[in-house]
Amino acid sequence: MEITLLADHPHETKKIAQWYYGEWAYVFPNMTVNMVLEKVVEKSVNRTEIPLAIVIHDNSELVGVAELKIRENANYPQYEHWLGGVFVDPLSRGRGIGGLLISEAKSKAVSLGVKELYLQCESHNVDLYKKHGFKELHQAEHNGILTTIMRWVEAI
Repeated sequence: MEITLLADHPHETKKIAQWYYGEWAYVFPNMTVNMVLEKVVEKSVNRTEIPLAIVIHDNSELVGVAELKIRENANYPQYEHWLGGVFVDPLSRGRGIGGLLISEAKSKAVSLGVKELYLQCESHNVDLYKKHGFKELHQAEHNGILTTIMRWVEAI
């Protein structure tokens, strides 16, 4: 497994946009794959500042992605840095790839001076993030979907 930045593999942006559209974005009225692609491309140029994306390859095949974002949920502007877009190709799930991405994203955030990360996830993913030190804060509705807002704070 090789974990790098999307900035090292910008040709992967289309595949990631298709993953995101198929997993989450298709439910939004008037959302297109190209609109999702624009957001992914924003994260394909940064190496030392957020927003950025982390990718993982297995034998040169893209198998997962995670993003570090700024204020992902407009309803909570006080929550600045977010982990989001954690996605593992369905054919590669169950191999710990999501956990590797979460750990790498936390390390990258810390290297950039970020001491806490927020995320929002559906209930079936809460336990995964708890395993990685995230704590539940509260429930929220995001575009008509019930989510759990969670927070991780760097241990000092």
